[in-house]
Amino acid sequence: MKPLIWVLGSAAALCTLCPPAQADEAAIIPGLTYVCNGDRWHIENCNIRDLSDSSTCLIAHPDHMRPNGFPTYTNETRGTLKALLPTCQQPTAQQIAAAKNFQARQQATVDANIKKAEASTPMPTRAELMQSMQPKDPEERQMNRCISAGRLPASCTGNALLGGFSKMITSVLPSVTDSSKPPAGPVLSGVYVGAGNWRLDFVDGGVLVNCSFLAPNQETYSLKFEANRTALIINTRPKPLNLTFRADGSIVGPPGPVVIDGVVPSGSTGGSYTAGHQETQQYNTTERMSGYQVQPNSSNTQSIQSAGGGMYDVTTTHTSSTYVPGQYQPGATTFAPKRATCPAISLSSKGAGVGIQTMQTDLLKTMFGGDKGPPTPPGIRMQGIYAASSGFSVQFFPESVILGCGPDAARAYPYSVVAGPTGAVVKIEAADRPLALSIRPDNTLDPGSTEPYQVHGRLIVGQGGDSGYAFIPNEQACALAVLAPSASIPAAGGSPVSMAAGMRQGSAPATNPVTLSTPQAPLGNATLTVASGFATQPGVPDPLAGRPYLLLRKSYGDTLAQAGVVVPAGVSPYKYAGAACSTGSPDCGKIKAAMNTGVASAVRADASGKGTFPGVPPGTYYLMISALYNKQPYVWGQAVQLNTGANSITLDLHNAAPLQ
Repeated sequence: MKPLIWVLGSAAALCTLCPPAQADEAAIIPGLTYVCNGDRWHIENCNIRDLSDSSTCLIAHPDHMRPNGFPTYTNETRGTLKALLPTCQQPTAQQIAAAKNFQARQQATVDANIKKAEASTPMPTRAELMQSMQPKDPEERQMNRCISAGRLPASCTGNALLGGFSKMITSVLPSVTDSSKPPAGPVLSGVYVGAGNWRLDFVDGGVLVNCSFLAPNQETYSLKFEANRTALIINTRPKPLNLTFRADGSIVGPPGPVVIDGVVPSGSTGGSYTAGHQETQQYNTTERMSGYQVQPNSSNTQSIQSAGGGMYDVTTTHTSSTYVPGQYQPGATTFAPKRATCPAISLSSKGAGVGIQTMQTDLLKTMFGGDKGPPTPPGIRMQGIYAASSGFSVQFFPESVILGCGPDAARAYPYSVVAGPTGAVVKIEAADRPLALSIRPDNTLDPGSTEPYQVHGRLIVGQGGDSGYAFIPNEQACALAVLAPSASIPAAGGSPVSMAAGMRQGSAPATNPVTLSTPQAPLGNATLTVASGFATQPGVPDPLAGRPYLLLRKSYGDTLAQAGVVVPAGVSPYKYAGAACSTGSPDCGKIKAAMNTGVASAVRADASGKGTFPGVPPGTYYLMISALYNKQPYVWGQAVQLNTGANSITLDLHNAAPLQ
């Protein structure tokens, strides 16, 4: 069994970061706490796009804490709050002023950016304006490029926040770095089902295979474009499956039954409890005293030495104790190898339901209120970055492809992959000039032309408009050429077109190295195995299957605080991070930099939800894990004390916190 991937999202409309839109909004101010019938009600955020009585606000209840330290959350309508809050104990005038001031400061920042961009007296030159808008770091540049290209801010936030983590995962997981898998190229997406409980669920890095009574098991696969046939080879055992992906989106195999070596649930490990205990520490203090001040202490050990002149050096050994609470480890499902004989393969994506990849993507986009956008169509898709020496590039995402010229000019378009008699072609649906890129046998993309191609890029200058951002054109032209797989977007290239004349192209700064424990270079000898405690359900993937697990040196909140990010009282740091990046806050760059340096180790769970972090030095660390269970997002962020050798923890709803 092999690993999958993790997600985290953002919200473009968190009202914690927004001012009152109308006078009616002033009656319900985010950031305030009321005492209603003896319980505190903290208004975390409200829907500012809908001010009707039926719209909702997210309320935290600090007096009703969950065992994991997170408060209980409820969603209340404006109508309910308008009737209830006047009967409650009101916040002080100082608290109301502080909440309003926070919102005012946020709006003042936005207004200042817009005013600066729109100022006409004096009008800055375009070169000066472009220079002032240069992103401060590579992560911000990548984020701005994605948003200005036209992708959803929620998707861009997730890519920016998790891009560094994906690189960490690549360095940790041998199955992901397998040299037989190209860094960029065609992949399959979607879920395909058929008779005999056949199910193929394509995910990042592989495909979950199960049939008959077998549990989902991740395998690697490859696509090969032959004459009038797209071959799909899945590396199952005892022999690979040689299948055909048809033009109608179905998958078929040779006639007759198929033998599969997979896994089945075999039982569970029993739970355990480690009792709490006292840990004792000693430390010394030394004071110089006169003879009449010296008094022996019966509770501590003292050493008294003469310092001359009637003075003495008194060294006292103090003893202190701290209590280390016990830990409960629930039982975990175990799996055993099993061979099954399954019917002939004839699969379709129609009526197959939602796969793990789609659930993770939707969680990424909606965890903090972002729009899910168009779904990833099932079938042949592309992954990775392809670039040419001219600076022209294509960057593939599940739902779109970004055409780029140089580091900043970019525009996103829908695309499709069509397999024909002479090979596969990527068709990019650019309105003014569609592109057809032939996939060559050496995994390069041939546009069939060397003419200049104009990319209708944009630059972010502030906030406004339907998308939440204000833009100016950044038209660039790059010569078409054969594109090869690339690890990054070209740092230079292209020439300005029309309004972009005179724009100085900058090169992307180098990224800071990240100290990460890997199997090849572990940082210590304390390992942590994370297992899933969720009950196995036939035909349903484990909620933690394929989730990326992060081990932070400090809690997520402290990691942000150390980077200078001030999260408002009562606001979840996860939500604040999503809001900061989706609104273009300066804190977004700090948050991404903090994550790049705050992760001690990372691993991606297998299909059973199990993953073992490479060794780190013994000490206290913090988890950062998310999953979707019964359509509700949950997070695990608790502290874990790692001792020398093997350590373990099991995750389930008992030690999770809902992210509402």
